[in-house]
Amino acid sequence: MAAGTSRRFGSCKLLADWHGAPLITYSLNTALNLLQKPELPIASVHIVAGAYHDPIRDYLQQQYPPTYNLINNPNWSLGLGHSIAYGVSQLPAENSVLIMLADQPLIAVEDIQRIIQLGVENPGKIICAEFEGTVGVPALFPAEFKKDLQQLKGDRGAKVILIEHESKLVKISLGEAGFDVDLQADLVSNLRR
Repeated sequence: MAAGTSRRFGSCKLLADWHGAPLITYSLNTALNLLQKPELPIASVHIVAGAYHDPIRDYLQQQYPPTYNLINNPNWSLGLGHSIAYGVSQLPAENSVLIMLADQPLIAVEDIQRIIQLGVENPGKIICAEFEGTVGVPALFPAEFKKDLQQLKGDRGAKVILIEHESKLVKISLGEAGFDVDLQADLVSNLRR
């Protein structure tokens, strides 16, 4: 997910420098790295952009081979929930969907591998991050939850589905999911990478 306006940040945070590279590269590199692992059931990588679609597109075209699908959500201003719904509507109905946020740079390849492996071991269950006393993304949703994802609206993201389907969750402790870049000051914190 890379569709928002970065209102609190004040500009396109996904192209802002995070320890030597644009912020978006961390989550995208994680996703593309997983795509290259034949033992994992990953069909494709999709980026849902919106407010900064054009500069994100221009950057990605210069830096990355076309191993991803960039989805332009023309109604990004309707909120994160709408962007998730729109992005999911562009995917094949039969596939599970893993939702990641482009502003969570501390999520590692190994973290996502664990989520996917738990999904393989627990078909029909939603695999989600657990951090700071709550649940959230990254989260893997089996295909049967796509209808729920496509009904999201406004700024209510996937967390509402996680809460509604508590009995269907497999939680993975992932403290790194508690950090996302919202403010300029966040760019100099959490020097893990």
